[in-house]
Amino acid sequence: MIPIKHEIIEIFSPLWWKTNLITIGIIVLILLIANLCGNKKRELLAKFIGFILLLDVIGIHFYLVHLGIWSLHDSLPLHLCGLSAILSALVLFWRNQLAYECLYYWGIVGAFHSLLTPELTMGMQGFLIYDYFISHGGIILSAIYLTWIVGMRPRAGSWWNIFLFSQLLIPVIGLINWFLDSNYMYLCIKPEANNPFLIGPWPWYIVGIELAAIVHFFIVYSPFILKKKLISTNGSTSTI
Repeated sequence: MIPIKHEIIEIFSPLWWKTNLITIGIIVLILLIANLCGNKKRELLAKFIGFILLLDVIGIHFYLVHLGIWSLHDSLPLHLCGLSAILSALVLFWRNQLAYECLYYWGIVGAFHSLLTPELTMGMQGFLIYDYFISHGGIILSAIYLTWIVGMRPRAGSWWNIFLFSQLLIPVIGLINWFLDSNYMYLCIKPEANNPFLIGPWPWYIVGIELAAIVHFFIVYSPFILKKKLISTNGSTSTI
């Protein structure tokens, strides 16, 4: 089977600015609207967002079949962002702490880099470019919505626990890659995107990704560490 040619959107190109600014603008607008709503409307909006994202996650496969490019080799949602896209839709409907934490760390980190250095694994034909930014923007929106609007929080030490939990995916996805001769989670072939954390040939770039994941997971958890310290400091000051 001839693999589908990946399409790269060069960082800081006109298309990069256009797609990312529109995506970020929509995320900010939805969050601002939700912040002005009451609890009941926030829940309805969460379910509406979840429905749209779930529709996209499922519907894109029918579109790929329509284009004649769907395959087990390329089209399964087994990249980290693909798994996060599924979680983003489901957690907006059914709140689960572990699923939320996976979404928070996988989603924010993975989708951020996917928007920073876009690599469209199925190409840009027709709706595919819109799907890329709907799914990745939706992942970030969901993670922030559940945290800021709904009030869910990652547990203490969750950044490390989710990193360790993520390691379980590597042999599973690696076995699927071996069986399908695929490259899910880029475990076999280095991504084509010009990302600064993709250092060296196989397998060294995987080591770089792992190290970057630890640092990024801690960074996205750090606001909660700072918040706890501020609360503790203010509490101590008030008792003096």
